Amino acid sequence: MTSTAFEKRVRGYDVVEQGHRVRRLLPSPELPMVGPFVLFDHFGPATLAPGEGVDIAPHLHAHLATVTYFFEGATHHTDDLGHDVIVERGDVAWMHAGAGIVHAERTPDVFRATGGVGHGVQMWTALPEAVERSAPRFQRVRAANVPHVVVDGVSVRVLVGEAFGARSPVEASSHVRLMEARTTTSAGEIALPPSSGRHALYVVEGIVAIDGTRIGVGTLLLLREGHTPRVKLEPQTTMLVFGGDPLGRRYLQGNVIGSSEDRLEQALSSPVAVSASRARGAERAPRHA
Repeated sequence: MTSTAFEKRVRGYDVVEQGHRVRRLLPSPELPMVGPFVLFDHFGPATLAPGEGVDIAPHLHAHLATVTYFFEGATHHTDDLGHDVIVERGDVAWMHAGAGIVHAERTPDVFRATGGVGHGVQMWTALPEAVERSAPRFQRVRAANVPHVVVDGVSVRVLVGEAFGARSPVEASSHVRLMEARTTTSAGEIALPPSSGRHALYVVEGIVAIDGTRIGVGTLLLLREGHTPRVKLEPQTTMLVFGGDPLGRRYLQGNVIGSSEDRLEQALSSPVAVSASRARGAERAPRHA
């Protein structure tokens, strides 16, 4: 590979969730983690007919934080903390699972009645060991409150963390950065801001060029540590940039992770985990990051 700006190029693999194909970029054989990020799923764009929807039964998350972001569509989030909210296009939903939270997601009734396009990402980050078993909490930042800046013709939304002098309202427990960069009718070029830890970029739609290499939809690039590359976005392009400080090895099984196998087993054996597992059926096979 001749590029100095990125180390790896990852295409991921397909999994099926609720009857729909999802592209999983993390974890993968080529790349188990990016900084604290242990899972990255890109779903859609998928067209739902009127009356069609996605219903994800109540299930447990523990020892991690999830971020859900829609480019199109929406989801109805409920959890055992009492939240009952609609997460719409452009909103940021950050769920700090900590010691454990049981939540469910379904297509909102209004969206289900009319049909439409569902398109977005869900990502998981590890938590620092000191707060793995902290109290769970849920945050939703409305689209209008997500910081937005324009840099050299590129529209940037800072979803989590800080970039280009803008800071997201999301309260994370470690250094985490997630931002969306987008062009419409014209191309743009930005220099990614310096950052600590490991970062990657992912092309959601369109084409980007980095060090003269053109990268298309569905490709994740692990950026070389210590570099601040310039990235050109062709017209009608959207990319995500994400990463942060690594937190060490994590053990995954289903929707639970742990900084050690003992902590993973403790979370999986808790009464709330057993109850949630029975409600959903068989658990998924273990994965390691």
